[in-house]
Amino acid sequence: MTLDHSPISGPISGLSRGLALLLLLALALPALADKPDDARAIDGLEEGHILWDVTLGDPERLIARLDVILETREDMQRQGLEPHMIFAFRGGAAGLVADSTDHLDLADADAVERLHDRLRDLQGLDNVHMEACSIATRRFDLGQQDLLPGIELVGNTFLSIMGYERQGYSTIRID
Repeated sequence: MTLDHSPISGPISGLSRGLALLLLLALALPALADKPDDARAIDGLEEGHILWDVTLGDPERLIARLDVILETREDMQRQGLEPHMIFAFRGGAAGLVADSTDHLDLADADAVERLHDRLRDLQGLDNVHMEACSIATRRFDLGQQDLLPGIELVGNTFLSIMGYERQGYSTIRID
């Protein structure tokens, strides 16, 4: 049972929320229906392999980028591609993937918690792998035990990028 703690409760507030949701859907559906495809670029592909080279150290901006990454994944699926995504965290982003926020500015802690939720959601999707660079995590005095579950500490993400590109992944920088 969900309790409504809003100042206005009852059937009117529920109706208002329902109408608001319908309005949002009505506005979003034409945009999705009219969204162009990428047929020329993806012609002949059955899978899409992207390595996200994540260096962005601002949690709010990174959350916004993850929204676009999720939309990219959905676009791939909508157009018949099976998405395969690797996230390589390095630079300032390496400090954001620690399970604890103790090493960060207190002002960023709430945003980092929301970022962690988003990363966990992404990890729950098929064909998603995440890793962090040990060179970058060293700056924050972080080891494997300090990282969010599901994020693998690797020696050097420059080598990861090189290797994954040889395996057919396209690298896209998130900075």
